[in-house]
Order: sequence, then C-alpha cells, then structure tokens
Amino acid sequence: MTQTPSAVRGADAGLAGLLAGASIEVAARELPEAAAALREAGRACQVFIPWTPNLDAAAMMAATSRARDLGLSAVPHVVARRLGCEVQARDLLGELRQRGAVAVLLVGGDLREPAGSFGSSFELLRSGLLQACGFARVGVCGYPEGHPLIADAVLRADLDAKLGYAREHGLGLFVVSQFCLDGAAVARWVAGLRARGVREPIRAGVAGPTSVARLIKLGVQCGIGNSLRALKGRLGSVTRLASAYDPAGIVREIAAARLDSPSLDPLSIHLFAFGGAAQTLRWLSRTSEDDAKLASG
Repeated sequence: MTQTPSAVRGADAGLAGLLAGASIEVAARELPEAAAALREAGRACQVFIPWTPNLDAAAMMAATSRARDLGLSAVPHVVARRLGCEVQARDLLGELRQRGAVAVLLVGGDLREPAGSFGSSFELLRSGLLQACGFARVGVCGYPEGHPLIADAVLRADLDAKLGYAREHGLGLFVVSQFCLDGAAVARWVAGLRARGVREPIRAGVAGPTSVARLIKLGVQCGIGNSLRALKGRLGSVTRLASAYDPAGIVREIAAARLDSPSLDPLSIHLFAFGGAAQTLRWLSRTSEDDAKLASG
C-alpha cells in the first residue's frame, strides 16, 4: 500500500523524535573524538563508557574525569563481578560521582568467578552504595533476544527484582538493551515489558554504522543469533557481506512501532559505536536532520 504524504511525514517525525533522545556508547580512548563530533553537530548526548577488560578501576575514574572535562554527560559502566569488595565498590562509585558521572550502568560481567562479594549487578544494586554515593539514576541491562548463558525466566526474575528494589528505594532506573539487528524483535520485547507493567525508560540498543563483517563477528560474540540470521537473509550474497552496514532501516522499524503503539514510550535509541564515535555521531546528526526536514516538508 502506498503511503500518503501525511503518513510519510508522520513516520519521519516519529523517527526524528526517537533519535532526539539517543545516547551513544564509546570506548574511553574515543572520548575526545566523541566530544569533537558532538560539538560539530551542536547537540547533547549521554555518552556511555564501557568498562572493558583492558581498563582497571583507576582508568575508569580517569575516563569519567576526562569526559567531564570535555563537556560530555558521562554514564560509566560498573561491572559488579570485577569489584573486589564493598570498600572498592564504594570508592569507585564515590569517585565516579565526584568526577561528573550523571548515572552508571550496572553490568554483571562475564568473569567465571567474581573477584569479590558481588556476584551480580543486582547484588551491587541492593547494597545501597549507589544512594550512599549520591546517585539518583541507574541503568541495568536488557536482552531482546535473550542471553546465551542465562535462561529467559532467570533474566525476567532478575529484572523484576531490580525494578522492585529501585521503586522501593526511589532510584530512577532505566533499561539499556543489548544491540539487536531486528527492529520488530526489539518492538516485541519492549511491548512485552510494557504489558508486564514496566513503565521505566528503555534505551533500545542499535549498532551504529560499521562493516557488515565486523558486525557479524560482534553479533556472534554477543549471542544475537536470530537477528544475525535475519541480517544475512537480507544481505544475500557473500559480496554484500563485505559492504557497510547502515542502521537506518532498523531504527525506522522501531520508530514505526513506537508510532503505532505509543504505549512503548518512554523509548529511545542507544547507539553502539562499533565503527567509531565520529562516524556514528555523524550518522546520527545526518539522519536526524534529514528526517526533521522531511517531517516538516
């Protein structure tokens, strides 16, 4: 069915609205690049800093300071299973807050054995250290396609426990999802959470522009098999596997679902800068500007 001009404008407005609140995840070493790209675009954006295996706690503190000095709104990751003890956790959270972190994203971590007393992100959340260190907002992880090592029932119970604790203790909780390559799957996952009474903000993870080969490699590592198969089906030939990946199609799918079902809100996009911070932010600005013009045309 051919869309009317008004329907097209509505869809473009929906996409522009979805992208307006986008956040981005960039490596600590890319913070200057991200700051420069955001200044060039003249926009604000929350920047999430992953606690990668090559960074220690001191490096995460330094990265947060650098983000603040660059004028970025920083949300560092805190990996529960890497924390040796409660004292270390308190020191890290306190330093992150003092160095300008506006929130933190709690991650359980993939260590086979925890370094200390925190075996999961929920254990760190319920310790009360976030509030003691001055944080009013905290992010937790979501998995539209499940987790390769954790059963769906366990994921659901874990998220429910986190939501319950945050509500009871006045913490502003938000959910950030693993990246997914199927917009319809993301929309179904968000709709399922809303049907369960989850009203907290959700940031849907989307891979930024990068090579298809790199995206497939990362997808295999993260266990997003279903949407990887969908991506390969859309690409078809091996030749196209060497091409560039553009997230616009997936973001449009999510925007269309949000337009059809306002109950999905509050919903925004979280971009993983696999192809580099500058490239991802240029894509974000270009796409936002183009669709804002189409929506007003």
